[in-house]
Amino acid sequence: MFSIPLFSGIQADKQGPFLAGLDYSVSSFKKGEIVVRAGDLCKHLYLLLSGKVKTEMIDRSGAALRIETIAASRPIASAFVFGENNRFPVNVTVLEDSVIMMVTRDSVMLSLLNNEVFLKNFLQFSASCMLCLTDKLRLLSCKTIRTRLIFYLLERVGNNSSDLILEETQQELADHFGVTRPALAKVLYELVEEGLIMQDRRQIRILDKQALRREIL
Repeated sequence: MFSIPLFSGIQADKQGPFLAGLDYSVSSFKKGEIVVRAGDLCKHLYLLLSGKVKTEMIDRSGAALRIETIAASRPIASAFVFGENNRFPVNVTVLEDSVIMMVTRDSVMLSLLNNEVFLKNFLQFSASCMLCLTDKLRLLSCKTIRTRLIFYLLERVGNNSSDLILEETQQELADHFGVTRPALAKVLYELVEEGLIMQDRRQIRILDKQALRREIL
């Protein structure tokens, strides 16, 4: 448990009392199960101990927009635990058989007050979540599949590299963009044909960063 980034750094002599102060349960979920639905009250801090889940928003037409794919070991929607309107904004669905630890909100609060390391970890992770949300909004502000894909690729490689390995399948990436897989595959093919990128399965090499950057300015 103390290998989870949220709990890392807690001294060995304090781990026992820290764990004793948490009111929690652990549950297993099978692939395809829904852990929580959008609108459910967030009464616990959910910690993904093993497996993988996805978070999705459903629009008025019923279409699902993937917000994030979360792999163990990480919290799920931790920023909403202490919100005034603390309801989940997303559906959380299991992608791989998973084990999830659910810690009551009150015991999380007490642990935050009593353990400086846990407080620091929690605040840092919450800040990272806000950055991820900002990146998602910037991605969705791109109006075409092409500009969304270009934005995503440039963000992934950063300034000091031109190579990346896609962690997602094409279907997962299409879900992330809110588009169909064939539409995404067509844009990837176009970028390759135009000499802007090279692709070998999940390996991508950016050949002309400047040209790609001009498209999203």
